[in-house]
Amino acid sequence: MTKNYLPMELKRLVESLSKLPGIGESTASRLALHLMRKPADLSVEIAKSLIEARKKVQTCPNCNNFMFEDECSCSDSSRDTSLLCIVENTVDVMSIENSGEYNGQYHVLQGLLSISQGINPQDLKINQLISRVKNKEFKETILATDPTSDGEFTAQYIYEKIKDYCPLITRIAIGVPIGSEVNYIDKNTLAKSLIDRRKIT
Repeated sequence: MTKNYLPMELKRLVESLSKLPGIGESTASRLALHLMRKPADLSVEIAKSLIEARKKVQTCPNCNNFMFEDECSCSDSSRDTSLLCIVENTVDVMSIENSGEYNGQYHVLQGLLSISQGINPQDLKINQLISRVKNKEFKETILATDPTSDGEFTAQYIYEKIKDYCPLITRIAIGVPIGSEVNYIDKNTLAKSLIDRRKIT
């Protein structure tokens, strides 16, 4: 069934779902029709969960990760405050946490630098990162952006900006295929890449 044959309300639902990353019109149509075939309770549950998340989950002003009730991992005393891992987004934080090989702090850039897409340093949380590194003595900063062209470009840009303020700057390495994305790498491979991270010179 194409979108042209859908009632207006379903068309709007498909259009809304297709705005999500990785979901095209065909997938959005399947999701919309799936929800319509299921009991209404499921749609109500999803809607309530989304509204509650939007109300209660906030962005940490320090690391840009999501936090709940003013509690964030960057203020967790059980974590190693001398380590800082720089990632593109919160999904990458979740992937690294699942690897079980890291217990330091994070800084979420909320994107990657991209010449082709016109994404510049001021569009991301890079200046905030530089200030954070300048004002705190991290013994190691790990650049864990994707090993794609944009990820490598972002990592190199950040390295040049913070190299005078951090004694050790490393890059996730072995086991991460060129062109891959951190959140799609299995936890064992990601764990290995963190263990075998290399120093940037």
